[in-house]
Amino acid sequence: QAPVAGHPPQGDTDSLFQAPRLSSHTRIDVRTLQDGIDASQAARYGRGAGGLQRRHIEALLAFDGHRSLGVMGEEQQDRIQWLAQEEDTASQKRAAEYLEHIGGEEAARRAENVTNPNAYHPKHNPGGHDLDTCPVCGHETFCVEGLDPIFGRVGYGQCLVCTYIRTPGAAEDEAFTEHLRSMDDE
Repeated sequence: QAPVAGHPPQGDTDSLFQAPRLSSHTRIDVRTLQDGIDASQAARYGRGAGGLQRRHIEALLAFDGHRSLGVMGEEQQDRIQWLAQEEDTASQKRAAEYLEHIGGEEAARRAENVTNPNAYHPKHNPGGHDLDTCPVCGHETFCVEGLDPIFGRVGYGQCLVCTYIRTPGAAEDEAFTEHLRSMDDE
């Protein structure tokens, strides 16, 4: 099917960017998969360029249409979540080390003098937020740049005292954890 400007590329049945339809009757194009392996051999072994074509990718993605094999997206999401957790843990560690370096008195002094650079204002900054409590230093100095995209409960941004940075991915992970806990409480 010919590409249409402004629309995602389409295969014979659907877009590469849509979730696969799960079926136990998925047709696997073995010949195209084998051809894709052959086409990629040169590049895989450093002997020149190997070129996969769209049909090779579509044949591989067909595996995700089978109920028992539909895990590529889940694996990718798990990897993204793990990376967000690792990044957040590293940021908390850096912030705790910085806090130890400046000391409690200096942190308290800085917390008293903080002004929110992203404060809400109906005309000048309608997307602004109040300062939140930082999970590392405990001061109300966490400058929220936005809220997690799924639940809209946990802010991402940076602490203006200890420099802890919570990414959107870490905020989403924390919001999901809070959501699961709230379900347990019900």
